[in-house]
Amino acid sequence: MARHGLHRSTRTRTAHRRRAIAVGVVGGSVVAGIVATMMPLLASDDPSIRAPSATAGGCGWVSDKLVPSCGAWWGMYSPAGAAGGWDHGKAVTDVETQVGRRFDIVHRYHDFSNAGSNGAFPDAYEVRQMREGRLLFFAWESRDFSAGTTLTWADVYSGRHDATIDAVAGRIRAAGVPVFLGFDHEPEDEPTKGSDADFVRAWRYVHDRFATAGTTNAVWVWTMMGWAGHYSRYAGLYPGDRYVDWVAYDPYNFHVCNGSTVWKSPSTTVGGFYDWLDDSGIGAGKPRMLAEFGTNFNSADLGAKRRWFQEVPAALRAHPKIKAAIYFNSAGMTSRTASCDMTMNHDASAVAGFAQAGQDPYLRQPTGGSR
Repeated sequence: MARHGLHRSTRTRTAHRRRAIAVGVVGGSVVAGIVATMMPLLASDDPSIRAPSATAGGCGWVSDKLVPSCGAWWGMYSPAGAAGGWDHGKAVTDVETQVGRRFDIVHRYHDFSNAGSNGAFPDAYEVRQMREGRLLFFAWESRDFSAGTTLTWADVYSGRHDATIDAVAGRIRAAGVPVFLGFDHEPEDEPTKGSDADFVRAWRYVHDRFATAGTTNAVWVWTMMGWAGHYSRYAGLYPGDRYVDWVAYDPYNFHVCNGSTVWKSPSTTVGGFYDWLDDSGIGAGKPRMLAEFGTNFNSADLGAKRRWFQEVPAALRAHPKIKAAIYFNSAGMTSRTASCDMTMNHDASAVAGFAQAGQDPYLRQPTGGSR
């Protein structure tokens, strides 16, 4: 997959995600509803989580589309694995313990199997995470992870998978709180699924079935790679303002992981597509999200990754339309070598820098939880 002039393979990352998703069942009860359309806190069964006092229009409020009134959400994708018993809850809380705070957003990847934790989501882990005050972001891929098969977008809009779409819509509706939902992130790197027009048609089809089902609590996140080589395609991949709530992209400072020697600062890493969106007008007025972001370390300067993380809050302040940033804490998208490791917690110095970033007031929403 191309990223701002660098190339890597989506297949590598997709295979990793497929391995990193357990098979489970959906828990019984779900989280309580939100308080009106502006909420200071998601409902929680954790007595340590309390709603702060807040004034409408000031900090501490969240819109019905999950846009924080001040600053940005701080999120994490932390994959579970066989060694940890495929415990998707512990995969997150272990990292939270390392960095000394609860994440605002937990990101998970799901498929069209409509079975187990791969496709029958929200699963029991996600139900618990919602109860504890976290926001969930479901990245829903038109695949079957376990079978290793890929759907086409025509398969989706033909009606062949309506039962799956309707079942997911029903479970999300039953959750009772807003959740982020993205259909087929990075479609520009999926040539076997169909044309750009097919993607738009499939996106709208899924969106409209959710509307028919009365699933109004899905907040729709359109996620692109954000690579300059695809700028000419993005207008044709955009489903339209009526179908999109957030515009997201996946910027990385790969450094030597993909053959480059360029070290990009956080501001440079996120700035290219951000500025292009401003110039193009696509998604004008929509909040923006780093649905994935990450950095390698620098073997010639072992403090560089720590400093990179420390610079992230300032980079987000300089790009105020970005209202959420989610770290992709996995080596599955690249090969881990002596000079390449994209994980946040590959050494103590990196953890310290990330922890410091997460304590910045810009990333500590006053919406409850031990954030």
